[in-house]
Amino acid sequence: MVLSPKTYKSLDVLRLSFHMAPFCCALHVILSVLQAIMPTAALALTTAYFVDTAIAILQGSLPHGDIYVPLFLLLMVLAIFTTVGAVSQLVRARMNLVFQRELKPAVVRKHASLAFKHVENIESHELITRATRDVAASLMEGFAAYLDFLQIIICVASVLLLIIAQVFWAAFVIVLFSAPMFWLSLRAGKKNYQAAQAAEKHKRRSDYLGELLTGRDNVDERTMFGYGDEVNERWKTEYEAGRKLQLKVTAKTYAISKGSAMSLAFIALLVAFTLIGPVISGALSPGMFMGIVASVFGMIQQLGWQMSDSLEKIARAGAYMKDLGDFTQLSEAKGATDSPAAEPITFESLEFRDVRFKYPSGDAFVLDGLSFKLEAGRHYAFVGKNGAGKTTITKLLTGLYDEYEGEIYVNGRGLGEYPPAALKALFSVVYQDFARYYVSMWDNVALGDVSRAAGGPRIKTLRGDGNNVGHDDPGVPRGGDGDADVETAAALAGLTDTIAELKDGLATPLGKILEGGQDISGGQWQSVAIARSLLSRAPVKILDEPTAALDPISESRVYEEFEKLMAGKTTVFISHRLGSTKLADEILVIDDGRIIERGPHEVLMEKDGEYARMYESQRGWYENS
Repeated sequence: MVLSPKTYKSLDVLRLSFHMAPFCCALHVILSVLQAIMPTAALALTTAYFVDTAIAILQGSLPHGDIYVPLFLLLMVLAIFTTVGAVSQLVRARMNLVFQRELKPAVVRKHASLAFKHVENIESHELITRATRDVAASLMEGFAAYLDFLQIIICVASVLLLIIAQVFWAAFVIVLFSAPMFWLSLRAGKKNYQAAQAAEKHKRRSDYLGELLTGRDNVDERTMFGYGDEVNERWKTEYEAGRKLQLKVTAKTYAISKGSAMSLAFIALLVAFTLIGPVISGALSPGMFMGIVASVFGMIQQLGWQMSDSLEKIARAGAYMKDLGDFTQLSEAKGATDSPAAEPITFESLEFRDVRFKYPSGDAFVLDGLSFKLEAGRHYAFVGKNGAGKTTITKLLTGLYDEYEGEIYVNGRGLGEYPPAALKALFSVVYQDFARYYVSMWDNVALGDVSRAAGGPRIKTLRGDGNNVGHDDPGVPRGGDGDADVETAAALAGLTDTIAELKDGLATPLGKILEGGQDISGGQWQSVAIARSLLSRAPVKILDEPTAALDPISESRVYEEFEKLMAGKTTVFISHRLGSTKLADEILVIDDGRIIERGPHEVLMEKDGEYARMYESQRGWYENS
C-alpha cells in the first residue's frame, strides 16, 4: 500500500479501511447492522411473542405445547445475537492485523523518504510523531466509531418504527426530546478531543521526565547527582496540568451525557406510563408493552453515553487523518531509500565553491561563502569551535540537505548530477551520535557494506599485507569472504578482546532487547561504529567527532590508529579538539562558516594565527600522549 500525498478527511477512515480489507470491512458492517437490529426489533418482537403466548397459556386459551415455538425463537435470537458479537470481535481483530500489515510499511517508507529538514524541524517532527504513532490503532478506532454511530442510528430508527406501529404519538415525543442529544453529544465529543490536544504537550513533557526518573540509561547520573526529587516535582507539575485539563472537560462531558440520559430515562418512564392505558384497553398486548419498554430503555443507554463516546472518537479520527494528510504531503528526498551503489565511483577530488547555507528554521547562514578543495589519497582535518559549521559540511556532502547556494563538485561534476545511490557509496561517515543497533555484533559491523546482501562485490582484504585477522566463531553464519571481512574489520577496530568476552562471539546480540543480548561500553560501541566504516568500500572516510565522549588522549590514539588503517586513502577528520590534527596532511580552520586558515600543522603553527592559539590552549591535554 502507498499513502498518496493528499488532504485526508474524517471519512477517509472508511475509504482506507475498505481499500485495505474490503471483505472484512463489509462483513463487519453487516454484523454491526445485525447487532443494531436484533436487540431492538427482533428481540422485542420475540419477547412480546413469548410473553403473550405464556399469558394465553396461563389463561387457558392456548395449550401448553404452544410455548415451545416462541421460546425456541427467543433463545435463537439470543444465541444469534451472542454469536454475532463474538464473530464481530474476530473480524475486528483480523482487520487490525491487516491494517498493521498494510499501514506500518507504508508509513515507514514515507518516514524514511522524508527530506532531512523535516526530521530536524521541531514542528514537523511533532507532526511526524503524531502521524506515525499507532497508525493502525488510530484507523481502527475511527472505523469502529463510525460503525458504533451507525448502530446507534439503526437502533433508534428500529425502536421508533416499532413504537410507531403500536403507539405513533410516543415515537413523536421521543424524537422531540432525543434530537438535542445528538447536538450535545457532538459538542461534548469535540470538546473532549480539544482538551486531549491541549493536554498532549504536558503529556509529552511528563513522559520525558518520567523516563529520566525511571530509565535505565539515566540511573548513574540520577544516583550521582541526586536530581530525582527535583525532576519528580517537575513531572508532577506537568502531569497534573495535563490531568486537570482533561478532567475538567471529561467532567463536563459526563455531566452533559448523563444529565441528558437521565432526562431521556424520565421520558422513557413517561412513555411506559402512557402505554399502560393501551395495554389495559387491549390496544397493546402485555408482551409488546414489555418489548417496547425494554427497547426504549436500551436506546436511552446508547443515546446517553455511547453516542458521545462514538462522536468523540470520530472527531479524534478526523484530527488524526488531518495529521496523516499533512504527513504524506511533507517533501521527500530524492533517492532517500535507495541502497548505496554496489561499486563506488573512483574518487579524484571534492570542491566547495562559495557555498552558503542556513537551516530551514534558522535565520543566520551557518556556511557563508565556504570554498575549499580536497584531493584523493590525502588526510584532511576540519577544525573550529562548536557551531562553526563543521558537521554541516558533512550533511551537505552526503545529500541530507540540497538547498544551498554556490556549488559543490565531485570529480569536477556538480553534486546534484550524481544519483543518490552513488553519493551514498562515496562517503562513509562515523558521526558523533553514531547509531547503536541492538542486533548481533556481526550484523552491526556488516551494516557498513549493505550491498553484500544484494550480491555486490566484497572486499578481499582490509590490510595491505593481505592478512585477515578475525575471530573464529562457529556460531556465525558463514557466507564466504564476507564473513572474513566482517571479522577483519572488527579486529582492526580493536574489537578482538570484546568479541572474545561475548557469550556467542560475533553472533551475540548487543544490548538487552534480544534474548541472550549483552551490553558493551560506550567506547566499545564507538569501535563498532568505526568497524562499520572500515568495512565500507566508500573511498572517502569521514570521522565527525565520534570520539567526543572520550578523553583527549584516548581520542588522539583512536585517530592515530584510524590514520594508519587508512594509509593511501582519503580521510576527513572533523573535530574541535586538536589532538588528531597533526596526523592530517592539511588542516582547514573554519570560523563563522568560512575557511580562515589552511595548511599543515607546522605551517599553521608558524603563522601564529587562530589555529596556533587553539592548539596552544589545548596543548596540556595531549602532553602525555
